[in-house]
Amino acid sequence: MTDTQHVSRRDVLRLGIAAAAAAAGIPLLGACGSGSGGSGGGTASAAGGPSAAAGGGGQLVIGAFEDGALTPFKQTILPMFEQATGTKVQFLTEPYDSFFAKAFQDGQSKAGQYDIYIMDDPWIPQYAAAGILEDLGAHGITVDSDYAPAFAELGYWPPQKGPRVKGFENDQPALIALPTIGDLQTLTYRNDVFPTAPATWDDLVSTAKAGVAANKVKYGFVFRGVKGNPIVTSFYPIFLSFGATMFDDKWNPAFNSAEGKAAADFFVGTLKSIAPAGVAEFDSDQEGAAILGGDAAAIIQYSGNAIKSDDSSASKEVGKLDFGVVPKQVSALAQIGIFIHGVSASAPNKDNAIAFMKWYGSNETQVALARSGDLPVKIPAFSDPEAVKAHRLLPTALAQLQSGAQARPRTPDWSKVESIRGTELNNARVAGSGGGAAMDSAAGQVQDYLKAQGYYD
Repeated sequence: MTDTQHVSRRDVLRLGIAAAAAAAGIPLLGACGSGSGGSGGGTASAAGGPSAAAGGGGQLVIGAFEDGALTPFKQTILPMFEQATGTKVQFLTEPYDSFFAKAFQDGQSKAGQYDIYIMDDPWIPQYAAAGILEDLGAHGITVDSDYAPAFAELGYWPPQKGPRVKGFENDQPALIALPTIGDLQTLTYRNDVFPTAPATWDDLVSTAKAGVAANKVKYGFVFRGVKGNPIVTSFYPIFLSFGATMFDDKWNPAFNSAEGKAAADFFVGTLKSIAPAGVAEFDSDQEGAAILGGDAAAIIQYSGNAIKSDDSSASKEVGKLDFGVVPKQVSALAQIGIFIHGVSASAPNKDNAIAFMKWYGSNETQVALARSGDLPVKIPAFSDPEAVKAHRLLPTALAQLQSGAQARPRTPDWSKVESIRGTELNNARVAGSGGGAAMDSAAGQVQDYLKAQGYYD
């Protein structure tokens, strides 16, 4: 963290929402308070298509944080909306930390600077709990069956499933946001080491070892090992694949179950044995260099990094890297982390904002998004032939969604939970053993912390 307290998107993903908010000088709400209210609608068909956008004329102000993934959205999608409706769009971006602060304060003060906020999905618990996002269901917006369920469910508050923070236990879930750009973890692997994507962790380990023995690669697997968010993110698909869960329905830690301990032991022991010696200090740059530079046989990573495999300016292994669903133990589950947008409750151009929400959710718009280079949020767009021809990750991303993908628990206190687990995992990773004991230690600390925050009666 610099003296000016600049917080990048990576910092927020690393630190978590609460820590980053503090760094940016924003007070976090407690885990209680009134929701955005109202009923959120069900799974009926989405309203409107590109030619059916309501309103017309006037303006629309969309605010977002700076990120390369939004370039196709800005350059391709927004001009399409302007042409379809005659509405002039102002697309205002700021660095991640600046926009996080400005958008939240705009909503709380009802200043009306923005009509639509494009957010990182971990922001939803804080934004929704503050009541600054419009209930979309009240405007006839619903989520149809073409949306990827794992993406769409992140737009409801309180969550439709899983534990809920206090103050929202009995509220009806309201639809307060829609997914903007999809993102999730998949496997990237060397096709000269693996004849096909390894289906299980045993397959990955045994074949990767053979690749190292044959001097095809230096390391069988690479991941992020830095304490906190990096190591927890790398561990997440392994943890899920062993059948482990984070919490029970009362926020009691469940990650130190037999399944969770087995996953941790495998992670800090078996996978470490085929990873670089200094992996405990690896972050995104180091793991990316290992796979793109030809040293590693496999990695699990988000789509923004996976697509670098075909970029000759970034990868020395173009043509040797393929994509697959993450390996399974009892299942093959990945972590998701998406861009998500909602209408400000104090939006000055609310009718145009609602018209955009309906238009953007059409299948036609989502196909255009996929063709422009971003992961769409509706299932049919993943299979559009033109999009697939240009972006070969799309079929694998769809296969991963169908296999299973989960977001982080929906709580404003996730950052602290992640920090505790990540520290214990990193310690075990350095030692090369004791993953199960690390889960026990973390569970005790997490329970003490959540108790102090009033999670338990």
